[in-house]
Amino acid sequence: MMEIKKILVPIDFSEVAPLVAKWAKEFAKKVGAKIYLTYILEDLTGIESIYIDPKILMSLEKELLEGAKKSMEEFVKANFSDFENLETIIKSGDVVEKIIEIASEKEVDLIVMGTHGRKGLDRILFGSVAEGVVKHSPVPVVTINPYRGLKEKLLDFSGS
Repeated sequence: MMEIKKILVPIDFSEVAPLVAKWAKEFAKKVGAKIYLTYILEDLTGIESIYIDPKILMSLEKELLEGAKKSMEEFVKANFSDFENLETIIKSGDVVEKIIEIASEKEVDLIVMGTHGRKGLDRILFGSVAEGVVKHSPVPVVTINPYRGLKEKLLDFSGS
């Protein structure tokens, strides 16, 4: 059986991110693994076709990264105060590509992520991050759908 010592947990600061984080944290405690908690700021190149002064675009990206850092600090304080084996990573770019890149760089053994996010037309136009990660990941991916009434079951590691 493969040993799991490093787990990548991409989050998006949505209302269900704490559930995914809690599951990953409890699993990591059980197997003695380190967690790489990551947030990817979606690439702003999609708005390049609209004329925006490059200074404004750079300023916006800087502000968004600063906001992401503050959100990450608050998220860690609220969800990982009882877990020390944690490293946070914030990057910007294509979300799927960056998740795969971090997984390779950190040589993680597993990725744990939620399956929620875009719905309907947005999903058709932009695709699913979870689907992209599953397709391209160099390591196994555990996906959690927090909308399926599994909240209590997801957190039960007792084996029952």
